[in-house]
Amino acid sequence: MFYQHVLNEPPCNLCIQARVWTLVGIISAGIGLSIRRFFYLRMVAHVALIGSLIGLLNRSWIAMLVERGQYEGSCGMDPGFPAWLPLDEWFPNIFEVWTMCGYTPDFIFGLTMGEGLVYGVTVLLLVAIAAAIVDVLNKD
Repeated sequence: MFYQHVLNEPPCNLCIQARVWTLVGIISAGIGLSIRRFFYLRMVAHVALIGSLIGLLNRSWIAMLVERGQYEGSCGMDPGFPAWLPLDEWFPNIFEVWTMCGYTPDFIFGLTMGEGLVYGVTVLLLVAIAAAIVDVLNKD
């Protein structure tokens, strides 16, 4: 969002899909925190969070491949939301595709945003898996 609204970097289809996976992860984590007294529901939240991070890692990986010219496929302007959940119409400042995929802007430490997302999400995924394992081992 910072890149879009402050640095005027238009979001592509992969960026929007990454935002959706991020939103799913935030919702899963929030639900997990609110139902922490119930072990099995908490496990469902762990699985949902891990699933959302896997989806985000997939989109990030494809973004990195696109920017390197190694992706065999197309990235259009349609975000692919179902008719019953048109997030791009409800929240256009967050979920509307503005440009075609091609490159991602510079991030930090000489990485592009695609590379930064791949590395960052990989760390978050490992932390989420470790947290789920610890939660299972410490079941009361």
